[in-house]
Amino acid sequence: MVHNDKVLEDVNALLNYNAVKDYLFMTVINAEEHKNDLATMPHTIIGDLAIVYKIMIQTTDDRFCSAKVTNQLMDAYGIDVNKLHNDALISSPNMMKPEILPLETMLMGIPKDIALEEKEHQLVVLTNEHKTDGAATMFYAGILNDLAEKLEHDLYIIPSSTDECIALCDSPSLNIEHVKKMLLSVNKSTLVDPDKKLSDHLYHYDKDEHILEKADDYEKRINKHKYSQLLH
Repeated sequence: MVHNDKVLEDVNALLNYNAVKDYLFMTVINAEEHKNDLATMPHTIIGDLAIVYKIMIQTTDDRFCSAKVTNQLMDAYGIDVNKLHNDALISSPNMMKPEILPLETMLMGIPKDIALEEKEHQLVVLTNEHKTDGAATMFYAGILNDLAEKLEHDLYIIPSSTDECIALCDSPSLNIEHVKKMLLSVNKSTLVDPDKKLSDHLYHYDKDEHILEKADDYEKRINKHKYSQLLH
């Protein structure tokens, strides 16, 4: 793991929101699978995903230590989840630095800029420097939009695990039903640790509308729009 100098030095400061807000970071879990846990924690729901919040306490070269933000801590802070979420959007990239790498770069060492030139057929892994809880990187401000603009396409997001997700271009050549089946197949296999399973649902990022949603919801929205245009 990567050493991070920005750590909370005094654990007693956990009860002081001004002391911890710069050490917040987001993680993402499956909302249904963890609904009992979510009853005890502030969270933000997007589709079937739940963003939850942690405080970085300490890091070393091989591990990091963090604390979950609970409802009890929130009561002590006297803030709402919107304030928590907005502050976590700012601090998360500092606590868990994002890593956006084309699969070709990871597997074959092809330079990132060269790999991204192959736009339509590119698979891009979104994670963080620790390769842990990295799927939350997709929620960092500007991450998906910048990638979509660079690749000149909307994106489909494969929520492969809590540690990372995979972005691919929404293009006419993409067999989306095949991608959905592949996600289900991988989730049912032993390739993903059950504790790290994130979702059976594919997601979609609309770069013009700046909307991240389930792929099924995106398709319904687009079809409704097309139907509305036909009526006019």
